[in-house]
Amino acid sequence: MPAPSTAPAPIYDRLVDEQGDVLADVREAAQQAERTADDVLDFGHAQDAPQAG
Repeated sequence: MPAPSTAPAPIYDRLVDEQGDVLADVREAAQQAERTADDVLDFGHAQDAPQAG
């Protein structure tokens, strides 16, 4: 597998200038969705709840 390029990417830079940084936007949306899912699906409290019966 080739190593990632560290060379400048003028085409990518121009696209970011024109269209915005879509990858950063997607990354932020994914992180927000993950945080929301963690909050909604937090089952950790079930272990601390008193047992009925």
